[in-house]
Order: sequence, then C-alpha cells, then structure tokens
Amino acid sequence: MQGEAVQAAFAAIALAAVVLLILLAGRAGRLFPALSPRAGASAVKLLGSLSLDGRRRLHLIEAGGQQALVLTGGGSDVVALIAPAPSRP
Repeated sequence: MQGEAVQAAFAAIALAAVVLLILLAGRAGRLFPALSPRAGASAVKLLGSLSLDGRRRLHLIEAGGQQALVLTGGGSDVVALIAPAPSRP
C-alpha cells in the first residue's frame, strides 16, 4: 500500500515537471524568436514533381534563393539544373 502511494507521488511529480518544461519551452520561444520556427519558413521547398515513368521522378525544389531540378529513382539521383530563383513581387 505504501509503495503504491510513493509510486503515485512520483508519477505526479514527473507529470508536473513535464508540464513545467513544456511551458518554459513556449516562453523561451517568445523571449528568443531566433529559436522558434517561423510559419512558412523552410530551408527546402518542393515546388513541383513530375512522374517520368514507374521509377523516376523529376522534382523542382527551391533552397537558399536557388531552384534546382533533381531526377530521382534511377540508379543514382542527379541534380540536372541549378538556377537563381525568380524574384517574387
């Protein structure tokens, strides 16, 4: 009986610690905006994909202000073209 009470108290303390850590993480994101991900911000964006046959696909991706055509699914993946991304109004 006493072991169950200790176990329940330990579980309650662990749950409170987890909730506290979640709250602190949310506050840290507000205090340090560089640590929190921005909505819509992504290092790599998939702009389009085209199936060439049963195995191969051609992908248009954008990363770091440049666009690239990447061929995947064959014996090896190939970057076919890299060009500056068009400016958006």
